[in-house]
Amino acid sequence: MAKAINSEPGCELIAHAASGNEAMARVSPRRPAVILLDFSTDELMPVLLALRQNTPTTRLLAIGIRPGYDQAETVVLAAESGVYGFVDADQPLADVVGAIRLTAAGQSPCNPRIATLLLQALQRRPTPPPRPHVPLAPGHSPLTPRERAVAELAGRGLTNRQIASRLLLGESTVKTHVHSILHKLGIDRRDKIVLDGDGSV
Repeated sequence: MAKAINSEPGCELIAHAASGNEAMARVSPRRPAVILLDFSTDELMPVLLALRQNTPTTRLLAIGIRPGYDQAETVVLAAESGVYGFVDADQPLADVVGAIRLTAAGQSPCNPRIATLLLQALQRRPTPPPRPHVPLAPGHSPLTPRERAVAELAGRGLTNRQIASRLLLGESTVKTHVHSILHKLGIDRRDKIVLDGDGSV
């Protein structure tokens, strides 16, 4: 796999780790665009969560997913924890390289089986109660395009850290945007943020 990645134009394998501790030690100073996570490791979720915390701008790609109920549940948990894409264990090596490129571009590669697992997990969730529409407070300027992007994700319940990861921003920057959004909308809590389908408040 390392040879295939390094032979791909524009791709370079900068580190390889055999354990969670080794992964954290090698990844933190380098901040790669994409990290491959082997789904067969016993410490998958602890490593995943540690990587999300310490390298929030790096996109995570899970590889080696096998059929089975246990892995299906872990796939859903991994997606909820910030994994961008998934590659099955039986997919060819070329698919892994292609998935790396898609993940680096901000897309979420996964085959139909994984997509079905994720959709089924969403369908099992209870329907959230509708949130009241909050109009723009009089005398305040409309949100900037960046604030609208942050507001949309905050309105969907994402944390500042998750928003920072999605938008490739610093967590402190997201926090500043959220404060500005609340002020402009004249509201006191982020769970009151509601955007219309066209992105207006």
